[in-house]
Amino acid sequence: MKILFITNIISPYMHELFNHLATYKAIDFTVAACAPTEPDRAWSLDYLKLATYKFEILPDVKLLKAPGKNRFMYLGGISLLTKIPQFDAVIFKGGTRFVGPFYALFSRLIGKKTILWEENSIETTDTAIKRIIKQLYINKTLFSGFIAYGTNVRKLIEKFNKDVSERIFFSYSPVNNDKFRKRYLKLAPKKALIRRKLGIPPDMKVVLFAGRFVDEKNVFTLINSIEHIVAGGEQNVLCLLVGGGQLENDFRAHIRTSRLENHVKILPFMEFNKLSMFYAIADSFVLPSMWEVWGLVVNEAMNFNLPVVVSDRVGCAHDLVRNNVNGYIFPYKDSKILANCILKSIKNREKLGMNSYNIVQNANFDNTCRTIIKSVS
Repeated sequence: MKILFITNIISPYMHELFNHLATYKAIDFTVAACAPTEPDRAWSLDYLKLATYKFEILPDVKLLKAPGKNRFMYLGGISLLTKIPQFDAVIFKGGTRFVGPFYALFSRLIGKKTILWEENSIETTDTAIKRIIKQLYINKTLFSGFIAYGTNVRKLIEKFNKDVSERIFFSYSPVNNDKFRKRYLKLAPKKALIRRKLGIPPDMKVVLFAGRFVDEKNVFTLINSIEHIVAGGEQNVLCLLVGGGQLENDFRAHIRTSRLENHVKILPFMEFNKLSMFYAIADSFVLPSMWEVWGLVVNEAMNFNLPVVVSDRVGCAHDLVRNNVNGYIFPYKDSKILANCILKSIKNREKLGMNSYNIVQNANFDNTCRTIIKSVS
């Protein structure tokens, strides 16, 4: 069976998943991406040179920035009208920012099996206009099946469609667990050495965040939680913010105003090898987002035996994070509760961290690949 994937970009995560999917002989697929990357993404595209799957960047799609938001839209893609008829099924990864609806309808009208690979949940569909648009698009008339990344995504699909459960194929959003675990096993014995080279005292408790410095990541709430922790008498805490983006100067100003220069440090965006060293020396990982379809950095941290503290707006919260088992879920606006969750996660680091590793093994490439193949069979 010949399958066409239509997606916005081929991120490093998706690239690794597609490489793994290419090892399954039951599926012959091509990936059509609307753009090579987006302006706020800092990663190098060298990984695409190692693709073992067929892909192309659509030449006739235009990328536009949404007014006042850190989001991008895609328009065009007329070349898909000649590509889609060559395939037996088309899998649309999300709405592909306005490219998806038109070509999904076209695919359906010419008799192709159409699958929506959806990642948005009830929490991230939080405005009236989003609900209207999503309800029109996440539609069993338009799609013959759905791949749901997470429990709350499945709930959203079922909310918008009656009697559709049998057409939903469930999976967790995965990372390359083997790669991250091998890196952890290599770095874990060197934790003290790495800390010493970085100038971090052995008794300092390290809280890690990795992501873009944009509004939706809600980093100010994390900084405020560190202020609460320090004000409460805990001086041996260091929060590392790894990433970059439009709010970096605002973060630095807030850190200075709060007199947290010794407790919150900003580090630049890092690729896998360097970032993994910070996973290895951390005591807790925090993702405080006010909007996050999944949060694959949480999967990464869990492979490094880290407790994870995430907001109730993070997609993976309801599938990978269990309160007092491998971490904590907090109300995304509440920095005081976040501070308490961080302290508890550090106190129970070993137990929660081992549980994290055991839980994340269920979110793996093989389970997702089998789900994809089942959806088009």
